Amino acid sequence: MITVLERQHIRKRSPSALSRVTGSRDADSPVGPGAYRIRARSIGVQWRARAPKAAQPSAPRTGFLVKRRQSAAAPSFLTSQRVAGKRRGARRLESTARSPRRLAAALKSPWLLITLAVVLVLAVLLPAVLTGRLATAIRQSIPTVAARPAVPQPDATDPDLYRLLVPEDVPPATPSEPVVKTLTLTKYTVKPGDSVGGIASSFKIAVDTVLSWNEIQDVRRLSVGTTLEVPNLDGLKYTVRRGDTLEAIARRASVELNAILDWNQLASPVISVGQELFLPGAHMDPTDLGRILGTLFQYPVLGRISSYFGNRPDPFTGVVRFHNGLDIVNRPGTPIRAAMAGTVADAAFNANYGNYVILRHPGNYQTLYGHLTRSVVVRNQKVSQGQVIGELGTTGYSTGPHLHFSIFRNLEPVDPLRYLK
Repeated sequence: MITVLERQHIRKRSPSALSRVTGSRDADSPVGPGAYRIRARSIGVQWRARAPKAAQPSAPRTGFLVKRRQSAAAPSFLTSQRVAGKRRGARRLESTARSPRRLAAALKSPWLLITLAVVLVLAVLLPAVLTGRLATAIRQSIPTVAARPAVPQPDATDPDLYRLLVPEDVPPATPSEPVVKTLTLTKYTVKPGDSVGGIASSFKIAVDTVLSWNEIQDVRRLSVGTTLEVPNLDGLKYTVRRGDTLEAIARRASVELNAILDWNQLASPVISVGQELFLPGAHMDPTDLGRILGTLFQYPVLGRISSYFGNRPDPFTGVVRFHNGLDIVNRPGTPIRAAMAGTVADAAFNANYGNYVILRHPGNYQTLYGHLTRSVVVRNQKVSQGQVIGELGTTGYSTGPHLHFSIFRNLEPVDPLRYLK
C-alpha cells in the first residue's frame, strides 16, 4: 500500500491525476522486486508500489488500483489552507485593481454633482434661516419701551410737574428748502487805519479772498477811500484765458466742478475767454500771497541804503549805468541772512561782485548777495529764511563795505523794495 508520506509527496509534486500505469515490473525499485512503475502526467514523477504477493494484477485490476489511489490522495489540511490563502490574495489584488476604476466611475456620476450641490445650498441657507429665527426670537423676548412713559394724568393743581415728566408731542420737522448757492458781494470803503487782514476778519472770510476778488497786487499801495467788494464765501476770482476748460480750472484750484457750476449759475461747463468765475473754497499759492502781503522776502541785513534800483552814475567813472539791486551799507563782518527760503544755486568769486551767493526760490525767484567777505554755504545746500549765508565785505568792484542785494523773477531783475517788508 501507499503510505501517507508518499501520498503527500505525490500531491505536492504533481497535483494532477495519474495518467497511466506501465505493465512492466521494476526489478531495481527500492521498494522491492516486482513493483509496478506509475508515471505522473504533469512533470513525470515516478513512484513504485509493491504488488500483491498472490498474483500479478490484470489490466482492469491495475486501472482500478489507479482510480482508488487517485481518490485516496485527498489534499491535506495544510495544503487546503495554502490554496485558500492564495485564492484570498488573488481576490484582494483583483479588488484593489477595481477600486480606482470604481472611484473614477463614481466621480463621473451625475448624482454625485447633484448631491454636492444640494449639500452646498443647505450649508449656505440653513445658517441664515436659523440666524434669522434666532434674531426674531431675541427681539420678541426683549420688552419694548413705549413712546411715552405711562404716567397718570395729573391733577388740576399739578400741571407743571406733569409737563416736566412727559413733554408734549413735537410735530415732525418739515423738510427744509434746498440751500441756494448764490454769490453776493458787499461793498466796503477803506478807512484810515484799515488793513486787508482786519477787513477780511470783520467779514469772516480769508485774506486771499479779498485780495483776489479786488485784484490787489500790493497791500502797501492800498489807499484810504478805495471801494472793495467782499464775497459772502471764501474763494478766488479767476478770469478765463485761452485754452482753459472748466475741468482744468477745477482741478488746478482743487475745487469740485459742480460747485463752480452752482456758485456761478452755469447751466453747462462751456466757458469763454475773459469770463470771470468764482472758485468757491479755493486759496492762493503761499508764494503769491506772501508777495502781495510783502512778507515773501525779508531784508538780508539792516543798514543805510546808499544806492537804489535803476539807472545811476557809476561810482568810479560817473557813467550812467543800470543798477539791478540795492546797496546796503554796514560794518564789515556783519552777518548776511537769506531773504527767503531756497537752495544755493552758486557760491563763488566774481571780479564785479567779489565773493557772492545766489539763492534759488519757489515761484521762479532768485536772489543775489555780492561783495561778501566770505560765504558759509555751498552749492545745492538748502537754506531757510533768515539763515546766515555769509558776511558783509567790500570784495570785487566796490568803493566800501556794503551788500549788493538783487531780486530776479523769471531771470529778470525787479525792484527789491516792492517785495521786502
